[in-house]
Amino acid sequence: MIADLYKIKKSAKYGKSLVATQYIPKGTIDAFACKKCGTYSEEELAKLSKKELDFLVDHEIKGEDGLYARVCDKRMMYDNHSCNANCLSSGKGFSIVVRDIKKGEEAKADYRRYGEELHFAGGCKCGEKNCMGNSTFRPPASKKLQKFWDEEIGSALKLIPYVKQPLKRELLKEHPELGYLFNKDKR
Repeated sequence: MIADLYKIKKSAKYGKSLVATQYIPKGTIDAFACKKCGTYSEEELAKLSKKELDFLVDHEIKGEDGLYARVCDKRMMYDNHSCNANCLSSGKGFSIVVRDIKKGEEAKADYRRYGEELHFAGGCKCGEKNCMGNSTFRPPASKKLQKFWDEEIGSALKLIPYVKQPLKRELLKEHPELGYLFNKDKR
């Protein structure tokens, strides 16, 4: 499930991108894998055309079980990669905004957070100062990269109780154990 904070727009660099329809502050939980989401079975994958399968491989997350995620909202498939992302997988089952996103700005995730081998044809083109360039990413992440992610995510998690959370009700309905994140007194 993705918060209603984004729309898909054409992008000269990526074809299509996920773009903010409003200002989104750091600490906003912007997406999580809900009960409507799931995975593709081997039978379903076998029925896809080559074009559909190529799109799936390029845009979906492959889990530790080897199955590709099936998202309930296709907007989740258009958060393009950046080696200096403004949204990161928290490791708690949701994505969190780690830097304020301005209206009209692209939401970008660091695909290396998903723990898969990562190789871009022709290399990464995000252009960030810490861009992985032509290298292939193989998990696990370096200690330096993991520390960077932990700091980004940690500082964003602390803001959860203080920013408007458009997915709070839905997230807590499916994951009540995460209620502590919204409690200002336990921070």
